[in-house]
Amino acid sequence: MPADTTTARRPAPALDRIATVAPGLTLCAVLAGLSYAITAWPALNKAVPLSALTVGILAGVLVRLCVPIPAAMEPGIRWTLHYVLRTGIVLLGFRLVVQDMLSVGMGGLALVVLAVGSTLTLAVVLGRALRLPDTLSVLVGSGTGICGASAVVAVDGVVRGREEDVACAIAIVTVFGTIAMFLYPALAPSLGLNEATYSAWAGSSIHEVAQVVAAGFAFNDQAGVDASLYKLSRVAMLAPACAALAIWWRRRERDTTTDTTTARHAPVPLFVVLFVVMVGVNSFAPVPAQLHDTLVTVDSGLLAAAMVAMGLHTRLVAVARLGWRPLALGLAMAIWISLLALAGAVLTTG
Repeated sequence: MPADTTTARRPAPALDRIATVAPGLTLCAVLAGLSYAITAWPALNKAVPLSALTVGILAGVLVRLCVPIPAAMEPGIRWTLHYVLRTGIVLLGFRLVVQDMLSVGMGGLALVVLAVGSTLTLAVVLGRALRLPDTLSVLVGSGTGICGASAVVAVDGVVRGREEDVACAIAIVTVFGTIAMFLYPALAPSLGLNEATYSAWAGSSIHEVAQVVAAGFAFNDQAGVDASLYKLSRVAMLAPACAALAIWWRRRERDTTTDTTTARHAPVPLFVVLFVVMVGVNSFAPVPAQLHDTLVTVDSGLLAAAMVAMGLHTRLVAVARLGWRPLALGLAMAIWISLLALAGAVLTTG
């Protein structure tokens, strides 16, 4: 009898865990669904094309600001922010294929690598000049240089920034990416850019994937396709950027602290390794079309739920305390990558 009783009780911890995270996870899922409904609204989509990720974090921030969050929901929100986010980053690999990245040519790849690397480096240098923490500078640089909010939350898995750093970085890259989305098509005629040059410029410098697509198609249909290819090449830089940052961050921590905890972490987070594996599977393995579409859809939902959780974790007072310096950093990085990409696009496309 005692053995039977022990056996019967074994599943209880797992059930307790599910019951603990279910309320917060459900809240994140519901708000993520609402975010998709908002982005699908035709009038809004035509005026300001926003991704569900951007709307998701805004929804989370507004709910946290306006409605008291029950304590019972906090564990599920934290669980979503940790596990759901990392799963979403892994499945993000099914949006990329190596062939698309290579299709921009060696000149295009060189431009992408230079844009990402220089933006990350300059963000840290300028951030220190502005007396900002390296965590915030790295997050702003990665969001500007790679792929907006997705890059911010992925790189945060490496540098482990404060909640206010992450929220501030996402807000900054969203604002300046949206400005670029409208500004680029307006400037293109006066700059005399042809389709190839414009596509390389937009795809190599605008922050979010959705913003690049919108800016590209605002020029013409072919620019929409070509700019997306440049943007996907930047998204593919997420893995090597995370790997390089992980190595640098571990050395930095060893030099600046006596705490040895950081040294015990893996050089590259496991979810980044799995992201690379998924890119390889998507590029070289025959993934059935229906399964591929399902994985991409699931990934979109997971990332949106994670953004909601990020918003629910955000305290606006803490973000406001950061002041004008992060905004100045974001503006400087947006200008830098835009000018660099424009010069590179002119050189590589003639």
